[in-house]
This record gives sequence, structure tokens and C-alpha cells, in this order.
Amino acid sequence: MSNVTQDFSDGILAITIDRPDAYNSLDKNLRLELKAAFERAQEPDVRAVILLGGPKAFCTGQDLKEHISDLQSGAGMGKVVEEYNPMVAELTAINVPVIAAIEGAAAGAGWSLALHCDFRIAGPKASFKAAFPSIGLATDCGMSALLPRMVSDAKARELLFFDKKVLADEALSLGLVTEVVDDPAARARELAAQFAAGPTAALKEIKALLRRDTLAAAAAEADAQARLAVSADHKEAVAAFLEKRPPRFVGE
Repeated sequence: MSNVTQDFSDGILAITIDRPDAYNSLDKNLRLELKAAFERAQEPDVRAVILLGGPKAFCTGQDLKEHISDLQSGAGMGKVVEEYNPMVAELTAINVPVIAAIEGAAAGAGWSLALHCDFRIAGPKASFKAAFPSIGLATDCGMSALLPRMVSDAKARELLFFDKKVLADEALSLGLVTEVVDDPAARARELAAQFAAGPTAALKEIKALLRRDTLAAAAAEADAQARLAVSADHKEAVAAFLEKRPPRFVGE
């Protein structure tokens, strides 16, 4: 069963993350399906893209059950290089406007996916959280490059070091989202229709000029994740998750 749906009409490709039972968390199949959808979005008939999640969760990042299984099997963090970064590379390669419609939680790599979009339309119950520090890991998918660019270096450090949860109205005031509306999907479709009827060639050139190399940041993040996957603090975070207790970090 597919966890990603694609709907194409009038030059607009709507990509929906549809894994509600797991709060749209990213397992291997979902990562590969998103990569394929982002590749489809690069076809010349596409003039605008909408990325949607569900009412409770846009995307909550890595599926922790899969992650724990990977660690127990010795697979480590290879999936960051092998699956996450290629998925993000295809998202950043989309040369037409990409609009994220965000309801519910966007966390971890799910927040990174939203940050890579050109516009983020949030619902009133949307929230954003890095989540990585709370489980003893570093950022991935280019968040370390994108977040300070959108807020400020100082604010990015605050959000990441304290792992602060950002609600919709604060996200708007910080510039992390474009708008907060009651129906983000409908608003995203309005914007997509405007772009699909607009000067696509010019928009492609503008997007290329604005684009920065976040893939280099993603590669550096993958190296950090590989080191942290075997750290005492991350092992403690995993154990605490399984035992349903707060982690006791030792700083190693």
C-alpha cells in the first residue's frame, strides 16, 4: 500500500504524505516514495507543486521503531546518506514553486522537508520542532543551513539547542511560515494555481538564483549523525524511549 499519493491537474502536482497511523513518520518505503514523487515533480508539465500531510501531522520525521530496529541490527545511520539525502536532493532539484500545506506537527526531518519548500502555509494547530537534540542526535536534511537563513543564527541556536516547539503564530512572526490560515490546503491550491498560470520560465530562473547549496550541509549532517548514532547519549535516549522514562544524558 502506498503512503504517498500524487494528483496532477492543470499543471499542479499535489503530493500527499499519507501514513496517518504513524503520524506520517518516515520509514524506508515512505522515503523512497517521496523521492520518486519529487522526481516526478521535475517533469516539464509540472508548473507548481503542493506538499501536504495530514490533519494531525504534516510529517514527524524518522520512524523511531524503524530507527531502533536499525540500531539493534547494526545498520546505524547509513539511511541518512543512502535515503534521506537523495530524497532531499530530489526535492531541492524541483525548479518550480513548491508550497507546503502544514497541519499538525512538523518535526525532525519532517520540518526539514517543509523548510526546503518555497512557501509554507500553516494551519492554526501547526507546530514545528527539531526533535534531534532530545534523542541525542544532530540535525539532518539540511536544517542546519536552512533554519539560520530563515530566522537568524542566534534564533536558530535557541530553537535547536533548547529543542523548542514553535506554534503557528510564533512561526509566522519568526518568518518560518508564509501564512497561517484555517484551511492551508485550500490556500496552497490558490497559490499553486497562480504560479501554474504565471511566467514559469522566469520563476524557474528566480528560484535557481535564490537556491543555495544546502546539500553540502546535509552531507556534513550525515557525518555527524553517524558519529552520534554510537554515542552514549543517543543509546540512553533510545533506552529511555523504550522504557517510557526521561533520558539521563551523560554528555558523551
